[in-house]
Amino acid sequence: MNHPPSILIRADGNPDIATGHLMRTLSIALALRERGAAVTFAVSDNVSADLLFSFFPAGVFFPVFVLHSDYRRPETETETLKTLPCLGESDDCLLLVDSYFVTPSYLTALRQLGRVAYLDDLNSFDYPVDCVINYDAAPSREHYSDVPLQLLGLAYTPLRRQFSGLVPRVRPRVKHLLLSTGGTDAANVSGRLLCLLLEDPECADWHYHIPAGPLHAHRQELEQLAKAHPTVHLYEHVENMAGLMKSCDLAVSAAGTTLYELCAAGLPAVSFTMADNQLAVASDMQTCAGIPCGGDIRAGFRAQAGIRRLKKLLLGLAGDYSARLALSEKMHRQIDGKGADRIAEALLGLIVRET
Repeated sequence: MNHPPSILIRADGNPDIATGHLMRTLSIALALRERGAAVTFAVSDNVSADLLFSFFPAGVFFPVFVLHSDYRRPETETETLKTLPCLGESDDCLLLVDSYFVTPSYLTALRQLGRVAYLDDLNSFDYPVDCVINYDAAPSREHYSDVPLQLLGLAYTPLRRQFSGLVPRVRPRVKHLLLSTGGTDAANVSGRLLCLLLEDPECADWHYHIPAGPLHAHRQELEQLAKAHPTVHLYEHVENMAGLMKSCDLAVSAAGTTLYELCAAGLPAVSFTMADNQLAVASDMQTCAGIPCGGDIRAGFRAQAGIRRLKKLLLGLAGDYSARLALSEKMHRQIDGKGADRIAEALLGLIVRET
């Protein structure tokens, strides 16, 4: 080939749709670049662009085009996508789309520009694409019957390189808890759970490690708690999340990307849900990886009950070393951290086969 294969990644991240879409597509982008592909991102607005730039590893840059579109109405951006130079630089091009708002007509329009791969979490309709990626523990094939290339299951979880080849270590005593509640934490799970744990004498010597980035809705409240309690540690940008996980003994996480990272690290964890697309993830990961779930924490009495269940689950695991050891082993068996490499190989293979 005269030119390297060209990959355009279409994804967004903001307070409404969280940051995991950008993080996972960036992992795939890095794996594609290692294999010689030319990778470009397209995002809807400057919020997504700035967030994506903040995730780039030191010394790494990808071109990012801002479409100035409404991410909830992707059909309005197809004409702008046609003008992007990356789609005309090579006959060997592919679009990787990661959005909850795609429609059949949008995906069909994209296939006029190149081959299309879709990162699916919702299993909503028959996807008119060349490749579908769904790394649920037990993905449904209901809407994939006409998709030529199907990358399904936990082996295709697109984690950062730092999560490949980790060796779990479970300490007999819990002293460090990782509290990961997503990029925004609109329901203030971290703050409410932290308050319950800080007042419990069973957790008197615990240290709490809380990623709270620029989109965190309750960062100021957490900063006040950190000032009052030296055992509370906040992190705005965690470049080495695998290292932070290895330094902790127990974790609580929303049922999103971090839950898969915890499996790769073998860090015993409990989960909770705060979005519809997390419900199946929490259920599947409880079944296949043994991760107990505290339930949904979005509103009202249900939310308060969920916070209390999370505390109970954490204390139960903290007091049972054998249970934590078994949970770590079961979690670590599920994910090896090499999913982004497998996806990159498959996408490049799709381009080669079709050209």
